[in-house]
Amino acid sequence: MNLLNLYFTPFAAAMVVAAVYFSEPDATTKYLSFGLLFFSLAVNHWFSKNTYRFVGWAGRLKVLQVWLTFLWSAVLAYLLMPYWAPIWLLLTMPPVIAALNQGRWQTVGTALVCGLSVLGLYYLRQLSVGMPLGADHWAQASVQALFIPVLAAFVHELAETALRMRDVAMRQ
Repeated sequence: MNLLNLYFTPFAAAMVVAAVYFSEPDATTKYLSFGLLFFSLAVNHWFSKNTYRFVGWAGRLKVLQVWLTFLWSAVLAYLLMPYWAPIWLLLTMPPVIAALNQGRWQTVGTALVCGLSVLGLYYLRQLSVGMPLGADHWAQASVQALFIPVLAAFVHELAETALRMRDVAMRQ
């Protein structure tokens, strides 16, 4: 979890702050986004400090953190997508967390849920504005959705390779 807090949490916070500062969304969106951001930062901090305190629950807590991260990433992406195009990158975080802590199929499943969520968010946004997206926008959304499982698989393989290298070094 420390890798999450070291790299992805500051990235997510910077992206949300930039989205709100530069795009100037309506007040409700701004306050909901900041509230959810601060809540997620507090929960991630708690997880990083307490996951290994509850050794018997560590695996379940890691799974819970993956899905909580998905939940607030999806909500933040929905709120800020009309104002800040790169906000979909928040949905890369849950599969990366899964890639570092779970097996291949759990990682792929998480990545597929997040990738499909990107498409679902675009669909919901087109409904909310009453204007269908063109083929070029759907192609872009599809590439974004496909990137998420590719990134997750890559990170998972890197983590597995690091573990194999550690195991080989320990045997020598």
